[in-house]
Amino acid sequence: MAPASLTRALRRSPALTAAADLAERYSHPEWLVRRWLGRYGEAATEALLAHYNMRPPLVIQTARWPRERIERALAAARVEWRDAPGGYGLVVQGSRPRELPGFAEGGFIVQGPGQARLLTHAAVPAGARVWDCCAAPGGKAVALSARGPVLASDRGSARLARLAETVRRAAPMASVFAADARQPPLAAGSVDAVWLDAPCTATGTMGRHPDARWRVSPRRLEVARRQQATLLDGVAAVVRSGGLLVYTTCSLEPEENQAQVEAFLSRHPAFGRDRDDLAVWPPDTGSDGGFIAVLRRA
Repeated sequence: MAPASLTRALRRSPALTAAADLAERYSHPEWLVRRWLGRYGEAATEALLAHYNMRPPLVIQTARWPRERIERALAAARVEWRDAPGGYGLVVQGSRPRELPGFAEGGFIVQGPGQARLLTHAAVPAGARVWDCCAAPGGKAVALSARGPVLASDRGSARLARLAETVRRAAPMASVFAADARQPPLAAGSVDAVWLDAPCTATGTMGRHPDARWRVSPRRLEVARRQQATLLDGVAAVVRSGGLLVYTTCSLEPEENQAQVEAFLSRHPAFGRDRDDLAVWPPDTGSDGGFIAVLRRA
């Protein structure tokens, strides 16, 4: 048992006190707040927590319709909109996308500016044959299909059904199929690019999914890290020589992002970074955060 003096000192520790205060004030797990304080400092952590307690906006991106047509349709329906941060989409009044003009026709998809920014950063070449291997709910597949052929897969009936509905509505040229990316059904070297949006702790989306803050734990973080490593190892062989492996998460945690990529590169020396990684900070987007690494096979 710790001496009483040590216990009192720990209780008075500024770092522990700050974590407890912020965790209580913004309704987040104290262990997670403590991690963020150590990484970002108090001001940035409080800004993140405050952001996660605000209602996220509805943001849409172009799909079958060009932006000008979407703007005209919104104006005709008297729906207010504004540019999303950085110009990555339109922030639209309301919260029911199915009621907006153009939804049924596949004119747009619902996708936050953070994810749109990751897609822009990836800069997958036009005409590239891409396997989006963890594709549900389908927003990336829709965006990628505007530039070239897309193979969109996922596992689990619910995820596959949601993916198929999105693609059918907004990207009919993409091919949807069931697949476990840990054991790829595609031949080695058969695609120009693999996009792996890996399952993660989702610590970059806790504004849109507030319950996620209470589901995440150190154990879940470790489980996610192992699963991501297995997925990366599984899909690597499918990328052709000179092709891209795009790795993304909606997490803020380095174990799932930079450290995960470094570990992969140490296991697969045929790959290297094609450009700098990008980490998207949620308050900067007004919505979600995320991470992307673009790797190229020699």
